Amino acid sequence: MIIKKNSNLSLPQKKWAIHIQDAVVPGLSMLFLSACAPTIHAPSLTSVHAPHMEKTVQMLEANHPLPTGSWPQKDWWRTLKIGPLDQIMSAAIAHSPVLAASQSELEWASAMTKLRGAALGPQLTGTASITPLQFSGNGPLGALGLGNKFYDSGDLGLGFRQSLDFWGKRKDRVQAALGKERADAARLADTRRLLTGAITYQYLDWCLASQQFALTKRLLVIAQNREHLLQARQKLGLGSDISVTSEQVDIHQLQSSVEKWAGRADDARIALANLANLDPDSIAIDPTYPRENVLPTLPANLRLDLLAHRPDVQAARDMALARISETKAAQAEFYPDISFSTLLDFNSASMATLLNPASFAYAFGPAIHLPFFTSGALHAQLRAAEAKQSEAVAIYEQTVLEATRQVLTALSSWNSSSDQWSAQQKASRSEQQREKLVARRRELGVDNQLTVLITQAQMIEQQKQEALLYYHRLQAWVDLETALGGGYGQ
Repeated sequence: MIIKKNSNLSLPQKKWAIHIQDAVVPGLSMLFLSACAPTIHAPSLTSVHAPHMEKTVQMLEANHPLPTGSWPQKDWWRTLKIGPLDQIMSAAIAHSPVLAASQSELEWASAMTKLRGAALGPQLTGTASITPLQFSGNGPLGALGLGNKFYDSGDLGLGFRQSLDFWGKRKDRVQAALGKERADAARLADTRRLLTGAITYQYLDWCLASQQFALTKRLLVIAQNREHLLQARQKLGLGSDISVTSEQVDIHQLQSSVEKWAGRADDARIALANLANLDPDSIAIDPTYPRENVLPTLPANLRLDLLAHRPDVQAARDMALARISETKAAQAEFYPDISFSTLLDFNSASMATLLNPASFAYAFGPAIHLPFFTSGALHAQLRAAEAKQSEAVAIYEQTVLEATRQVLTALSSWNSSSDQWSAQQKASRSEQQREKLVARRRELGVDNQLTVLITQAQMIEQQKQEALLYYHRLQAWVDLETALGGGYGQ
């Protein structure tokens, strides 16, 4: 109930206004008690549980147990000790348009949080105006003798308003905005996680293609040398056209393979420049290769720590919490909205008397707004908020399941590629030993040069396979580091 007082009111008039307030406020209080809101039926976060996977992790680690330690560091790719990759990554993080867009979304969400928070505080406003006017002589005011006269009316006032958040509606809206801000911050970290993982993976693919290109060129040179030897043997009557033709077929296939790996290396280099938002010319023509031993680490309890170290999981959780707060705010709309306001004002039809004490007026008191009938708008608003909350909780649960799947898949791929690489290393060492024995036999005159070349080619084939499995193992390591959160929450 607002009490407005002008200095020109008489004492009986003032008492009459106060009596009206005393009669109306108790009646409105009864309405407050009778007001109620529907129950919220949307699911909450308590229904979402992290999957149990300790036994699965132990099974996957049976052959290659990983060291237990802290989660991956924020700059986990530095484990590879590749200077050019560090430079590319720094440039990508600094200039990536995808990260810039995510940063802008976070700044917008931060501004909205401040805007929602401002509704909880007092509002102080000032007004000052000069309004020249003239009433019509034939209008209602003209009949009172006020028409056809010039007035330089003025107004000078100071207003104060404070909302009383009895039902927590405004606080829930602040919590919703804060939840969205936190979700955007986690999405920014998730964008960084995915970007750094993609760049590292692409860099390793560039290394793989470049190394396969170099080894295949060596095979091509050996095949060409074999062709020359076979042609020489044919001229001496020691060989046939079939052997020469067969070798020429192998040469053509190797030439095709050389071009394939060269094209893949070029494509990987250009894709890397695109991911990092760099000019292709700013990246070296040939990559710097990583060191050989790279080991990821797992936390002491993978199941419990997964939720805290996946930014996409955290973003989904924060968004679900924001939706829950929005639903509570929609439910609170059914209750009365109460605020208290005060107005101090000078108002006069003439600027000459604006600051005269007789021009002073004031108003103060509570204001109450109670929704009696809204044609179902509040129910529709609540149901819409419940639907958004249900969707957010479902997305959070799906994100948890997907994060678990990615971790287990990456761990399985890491172990499988590690097993294959270890076995291939043994095969490569055996082939190198055989190549040395054949070379020794050649020196002793037991074997000929053609046998040496064939053995060298077999050794390089083993090296190609070892390099292929080595980079597959490293790419599986990248997937694992990315799946573990990429250092988020360090």
